[in-house]
Amino acid sequence: MNKEINVDSAIELQKSGGNLDQIIISGLATSKVKMIDALLLAKNGCVVPDGNIVYDDDQIQYDPDFDDVTWGRPVPFKKLKQSLETDEPVNEVAEVVVKLQLKNAGMRQWLAKNEDQINLVVSGLLESMYKADKLAKP
Repeated sequence: MNKEINVDSAIELQKSGGNLDQIIISGLATSKVKMIDALLLAKNGCVVPDGNIVYDDDQIQYDPDFDDVTWGRPVPFKKLKQSLETDEPVNEVAEVVVKLQLKNAGMRQWLAKNEDQINLVVSGLLESMYKADKLAKP
């Protein structure tokens, strides 16, 4: 038999190590939930709508890898082959195009809305992978 509890009780149950199996959370779609509590609920399969998550900037930990970055629009990319075949000096910043295969329309729409952020994330990811690869080799 399923038991129904409110959001606050579900959060307290999770914090105390309890289990949300066989539990129905009432008001999950309408209650305001602190960010950390929304993460706790999401970890256990209960998704709080984005608009219902509240947070205080003062409670968010400082992260220099993210907070000290000057975010802006990326510059246009060249074709990968063109960039790799050129004799430009190594100290120049090379920009390349990466081809992605999108398997559904929803992802295509999401990518179109988040293009600038995707460019920054992928560039950072590739740079980290390159540095890790260099560290692994003697």
